[in-house]
Amino acid sequence: MNFDKLLFINTLAWKWISISGLVLIYVLAIFIMLRTLLQNRNPVSTIGWVLVLVLLPYLGLILYFFFGQKLSKQWIFRRMRIRELVKIRQVSDAQLKALKNVDDIHDPQVMQNLKLIRLLLLENSSFLSVNNSINLYHDGQSVYNQLYADLAAAKHFIHIQYYLFEDGEVASRIREILRERRQQGVNISFMLDGIGSRSLTKAYIRSLEEIGIEVLIFRPVRFPHLTSKINYRNHRKIVVIDGIIGYTGGINIADKYIYGSELGFWRDTHMRIFGDAVKMLEAIFLIDRYFVTKKFDSNPAQFFPSISDSGEKYIQIANSGPESVSHNILSAFFMAINSAQKSIYIVTPYFIPNESLMMALKTAAASGIKIRIILPGRIDSQIVQYSSRSYILELLLANIKVYFYESGFIHAKMMLVDDHLSVLGSANLDYRSFFHNFEISALIYDKETNHQLRAQFQKDLQQSRRITITHWKKRSLGNKLKESLARLLSPLI
Repeated sequence: MNFDKLLFINTLAWKWISISGLVLIYVLAIFIMLRTLLQNRNPVSTIGWVLVLVLLPYLGLILYFFFGQKLSKQWIFRRMRIRELVKIRQVSDAQLKALKNVDDIHDPQVMQNLKLIRLLLLENSSFLSVNNSINLYHDGQSVYNQLYADLAAAKHFIHIQYYLFEDGEVASRIREILRERRQQGVNISFMLDGIGSRSLTKAYIRSLEEIGIEVLIFRPVRFPHLTSKINYRNHRKIVVIDGIIGYTGGINIADKYIYGSELGFWRDTHMRIFGDAVKMLEAIFLIDRYFVTKKFDSNPAQFFPSISDSGEKYIQIANSGPESVSHNILSAFFMAINSAQKSIYIVTPYFIPNESLMMALKTAAASGIKIRIILPGRIDSQIVQYSSRSYILELLLANIKVYFYESGFIHAKMMLVDDHLSVLGSANLDYRSFFHNFEISALIYDKETNHQLRAQFQKDLQQSRRITITHWKKRSLGNKLKESLARLLSPLI
């Protein structure tokens, strides 16, 4: 066989292999498109996936396997049979019945937020508690110092859950405290997200397990099961100590919250709760723990102790996840915006709202509601930064004032409505928090708390630069194109 004939056969073979591969890619893309359509997703997300799979099948398949698969697991909380969790549902149902007759409601703080309270009682079993006191923190060092003290004083149990937990000074100090408490017989459960805390060393985890601390990884990512697990992360930050003290908010465990990073100082907000609202934090932790272990503690009553008078702050704890049909936190944000009478102040590191939330903000502004939004001047993700900035002109044209925080990176997640409602937690105003991640938010119906958070908002404004329409229209064509492309991809990833 001569060389030319051999070359012809090889060329023909490679051509058939290429054609077969292309056909296989398109068959797989068509199958995924049909699967996506049958899942009845958000139309924007569905159209986006279909376009990517049709126009860029190779890239589309890679993106889909990493980001596009939909979690089908049903919401565990609705199947709970543990007595203490059933009691939470019973309290929520009783409160819902009591709130049906408006004539019997005399508390102004409940009346001002009645629809929102009812929504979370009905959709999220988020009971309304009043026996609470609150401490607010606006930087890592202050919250860590208090956390160290509370952990060191634990007598019965400690439950810790973080999205991001990094090796460093803070992690080492926490390990020292947990080791001492474990030696004193305190039971400790430690839960981390498989993606957010992937850099935490095995040596650190092993050092906890060796002293009898339960270490759990929420949806760990290991080959070959990588594809569907990059989405659906547990973004919550929860600490519960003895069932009476709880922490939640935006601050993770990392030294950058003290020393900063290449973005500068990390400005964030966190809260410490002492009181009955901690029961809801504990319930959410136990549900997530069951998600990982498929088992419950034999004596769950120990996690829900009676709490003496601790304050008069009204709190509801809302949670949501990718398997939640009603998207509770998104619904709470939407209703809170629509309930505003005077003002809405928002701080968020990532601003990628869906159409309904954007319309709610623009409608509120058109009705005369004063809206101020603080975003980071620099963000730790370029695609998120460009996507967030694609909404700015639309906001400015709606008479919504936008500011860029310039004294570092602002990572706080906070919304203040009028002078009586504050929303604080782990959820950003973006697709990932509303539809893809497990999140938690505290809704606080209290003027004093609102006043304290407004004071911090004003401090942040002083370190921010207001964006004007004239200035914003002058940005380069390249940035405008990047913003448009990033916005197109935002519902997908």
